[in-house]
Amino acid sequence: MRRTILIIGMAIAVVTIIYSFFGMGDTGQFFGFEMNIWFYRLIWFGLFLLVLKDYLKMRK
Repeated sequence: MRRTILIIGMAIAVVTIIYSFFGMGDTGQFFGFEMNIWFYRLIWFGLFLLVLKDYLKMRK
């Protein structure tokens, strides 16, 4: 069950990052805060890396 949740979390992060290149303007909204689109992408990429790290640790 936990593995499925981690995979879903990684998929959401990847889709959000890709969508930000095509469907968003110069700013992104993260928990109600508007920020520069590159910081927005960086935060989502960081979340992706954290989930991936946890997934790889659990897989061992």
